[in-house]
Amino acid sequence: MTKSTTRRLCSAVLSVLIATSPMISQAQALTEQTQSANAAAVGMEKSKLRVGQRYFISADSLNVRSSNATSGNNIVGKLSINDEVEIYDLLNEATPLVQIKIIKSASVKADIAPELFVSKDYLSEKQLLTAASKYFVIQNVATEITRVYERCTETPNCPHKLVMETEMVVGRPEEGTKEDPHAFKTWLGHSRISEWIKFYQDGMAHYPHWYRAGQDLKTIPKPITDGVSKIVNSRKWMVDDARGEKTIYGAFGWYAAKVTPADETNGMNYQWMHGTIGWGKDGSETIELTRGFFMNLFSNPGSSGCTRLENRAIAYLRSLLPVGTDIYRVYARESTREKEIVSGFFKKKVQPLPRYADKYERPGNWDYILLTNGAQQSGGLTADAKTIIEKAIQVIPDHNLIEAGQYAIDQYPNAMGLNYGRGAASGKSGDRYRIDSGKKEDAYKTNFRGYFLVDEGRFVDYAHPDSRLTKGVIKVSGLADFRTTVPEFLATTGAHNPPEIQYQAEQDNGGPRGN
Repeated sequence: MTKSTTRRLCSAVLSVLIATSPMISQAQALTEQTQSANAAAVGMEKSKLRVGQRYFISADSLNVRSSNATSGNNIVGKLSINDEVEIYDLLNEATPLVQIKIIKSASVKADIAPELFVSKDYLSEKQLLTAASKYFVIQNVATEITRVYERCTETPNCPHKLVMETEMVVGRPEEGTKEDPHAFKTWLGHSRISEWIKFYQDGMAHYPHWYRAGQDLKTIPKPITDGVSKIVNSRKWMVDDARGEKTIYGAFGWYAAKVTPADETNGMNYQWMHGTIGWGKDGSETIELTRGFFMNLFSNPGSSGCTRLENRAIAYLRSLLPVGTDIYRVYARESTREKEIVSGFFKKKVQPLPRYADKYERPGNWDYILLTNGAQQSGGLTADAKTIIEKAIQVIPDHNLIEAGQYAIDQYPNAMGLNYGRGAASGKSGDRYRIDSGKKEDAYKTNFRGYFLVDEGRFVDYAHPDSRLTKGVIKVSGLADFRTTVPEFLATTGAHNPPEIQYQAEQDNGGPRGN
């Protein structure tokens, strides 16, 4: 499928930014009602808690400790919102902790330690209201593609609708630690977006903000695609951190989605979904650069397994996906239920997937206006032009306006086949971590299990590749419903049409391949 290039947002749109009155959508009103109801459900005093009574967790990620101490190495897991516990002992008034036993949790086993303790500040007598998300995300680590689907609720067993697909970069297999060579690979499993942060910087300040509140806009490195050489321009994004060590400027990009459960015991190893270096006008070129020479010079840019998207894509997701949206990370072969028919020899003619024929080479368009407003804030202002106009947010060039443009949203599902003639780092092999040899004679020994139907957002006979058989390459964690099973709404059966596998050429001895 042909990808459309970025187009600048026309001046006519910018001219109407000083609108008359902001508009609050029905969805925003419902969100405010939910927040109000939740606020009333938490904040109980310890004297009001009762031994033997059951309570619900009111935090996205709550530490579970193995001893009555708020410091030290005693965290054994993290409970998620609406997990259910029972108070076993209130302890004394000097500690904010209470002893509990776990009644229901998707992330922490009830017997993870002989004794369990949590903060009393995040216990609620009522379940918290959680807005049902219209969308869900499937990130295929094998093919390095992120897809967003609109959930089908018409019948119990109906296909979901693709609303976006885009390239991503996953944790690099070439890096690791002395203790674990697979330390920086992306983990598989089910998590949820717990927070959006605008212009995030890591806690150790090794990877500087893409933009910092109050910063002179002229000090941001120039777009990578300006001028003749992208490689030369990309070097301008190499800077020194506060300790004088070489690093990459703005590695977390415009927006970062924090996920929960997050921890390395029962969560996703703190692997977020975020943007990357470069400007919106650079498009997917920034993704290609992170796969190649530039990013191989010294380090992985801001990610130890996080999934990185180009900045226009992550900005669009920030505008589309609310907190609570499900993210499923998988390692799967791709297929389609419907069949795309290609005919002709010299001039190929494509008969697209019937269900998406109107989307074939006709991307959707999303206008964006990136402002400095909300920098470093949780839930920082979206870049959605329509929202900014409706809220009458002032836009001042050379002051708070960073960039405006239009993002072409790929809404046509393209199933990537396995191609072992391509380098694993190219984003085109379909097996990023090389869990199979790529040789035709080894096809029967594949570690892939089942298929992901990209036109339906569902799986046929899928299971995560076995961690033991892949020698620790694959790691699975997160919410319990997607560790060893597939949620019912994501499962399907029947015939489908996977692309033909391209195996290694016979003369290929398994040595390094080009990108």
